[in-house]
Amino acid sequence: MREHADFEIATEARFGDAPILVFCDHASNAMPASFDCLGLPHDILSTHIAWDIGSGALGEALARKLGAAFLSCGFSRLIIDANRDVSSSDIIPAVADQIPIPGNQMLTAADRAARIQEFHEPYHASLGAAVTDLAARFDDPVVISVHSFTNRLMGAGDERPWGAGLLWREDEASATFMIDWLRNNTQWPIGDNQPYDARVFNYSVDRHIGRRPIRHLTFEVRQDLIGDANGVAKIADILARGVGALNKTP
Repeated sequence: MREHADFEIATEARFGDAPILVFCDHASNAMPASFDCLGLPHDILSTHIAWDIGSGALGEALARKLGAAFLSCGFSRLIIDANRDVSSSDIIPAVADQIPIPGNQMLTAADRAARIQEFHEPYHASLGAAVTDLAARFDDPVVISVHSFTNRLMGAGDERPWGAGLLWREDEASATFMIDWLRNNTQWPIGDNQPYDARVFNYSVDRHIGRRPIRHLTFEVRQDLIGDANGVAKIADILARGVGALNKTP
């Protein structure tokens, strides 16, 4: 694995000893200087194609409120998507929301393998170790994955209506509880496997939890709700109260 002095592959923090791990696959839009922004104008890296805007700040704020551990990915998903299987055709996107990514065009098999080895594998080694440690230390832990979604995709006529969504495959009980709690405690439409379906897009959870008896949640929050510090604090408080209610259920 090549070391990158300008950023971390993964960053871990602990804000207490709660039996909870919060993680964020798309927390950062960073990439090494040697990638030269993948040939993109620098301002494009601030848009939703390069990261889940606000998700890292929300994940950290949620972990702080819960007294949980927090792990965040340190590189842009334009380098390689941490939440995709290495066999996925879009793990290194040649186009993202209709925007061509010059530095990802015409990659060789060796280029692809190098990105997997330098970024994807060490990130998942860190995440896997964090989940294993949590499961070893607690009898009934909870793992929370935090993502955000753009309120409007390129060329879409309408905004996405959901304030938040829960993505799930294995742990239906936790997801259903949280969907109902959010519907009862916010004014938002709440997505049930919307705007994305966890049966298609939830690689990190599938890889590290799957059918293991670990309760888990995957939150998707609309980016305009967490676009500044006040929004992050408000949504973190709502989600923390929901997770607290979940932890009180038998």
